[in-house]
Amino acid sequence: MRKGIRVGFFGLLLAAAGVCAASGPWVSDFTPSAWNPAVGDVVNFSVCDSCLGSGAYTYRWDFNSDGTVDAETPSTLAACTFDTAGFYAVKLTERDAGGREETRAKGILAGPMPAHGVREVIVQEDGAVFVAIRVNVTQVTSAPGLVESIPAGWQIEVVDAAGAMTNVNSLKRELEVAWLNQVMPGDEIVFTYRLYSNYSSQVRTLSGEVSGYVGGARFAAPVCGELGIP
Repeated sequence: MRKGIRVGFFGLLLAAAGVCAASGPWVSDFTPSAWNPAVGDVVNFSVCDSCLGSGAYTYRWDFNSDGTVDAETPSTLAACTFDTAGFYAVKLTERDAGGREETRAKGILAGPMPAHGVREVIVQEDGAVFVAIRVNVTQVTSAPGLVESIPAGWQIEVVDAAGAMTNVNSLKRELEVAWLNQVMPGDEIVFTYRLYSNYSSQVRTLSGEVSGYVGGARFAAPVCGELGIP
């Protein structure tokens, strides 16, 4: 057992041999049962079946992105318990019977946090990338804020600021977002923006931070959800 996580899985550990390779395009994708679980809670991970073609697949899970495979299974279900509070970049590598591989990484934030953000990404037909960040509030929070890094080679356009003040910091290549009001437990703020590639860029990673003040003390936490442009 490696520090900070406990792994579970469903099904056999070894992929079946002699199965024909999948044909046609497919993508790697998965969904966790919780983005901000309590320390010690079991988080179930489900692979997106509709994203796959026909054939057999093997799923390799690295639950803390340390480069070590924590579980390898032909099952589309896996589970992990995060025993230490913190941010975990969960990486799934899917491999078909022909040896082709696709990967996906998503962030999980374990432990209590007054507010946390979850990033969703949709690649549009014209090549633009639509990004939505849902900020979920669990404690009374003053002046919530959001910072998103702008990948090199991309331009950014705010679609819906959800009442926030926004600023594009060109020097830091960051989108700075601030709400001047107080938010309450159970509130959800949905902020959306769009990315446009202005030249052939290989930079597809995404990162950001949600922040705010509780009782006069500032907190900050990485944005969960998608960690890159699929």
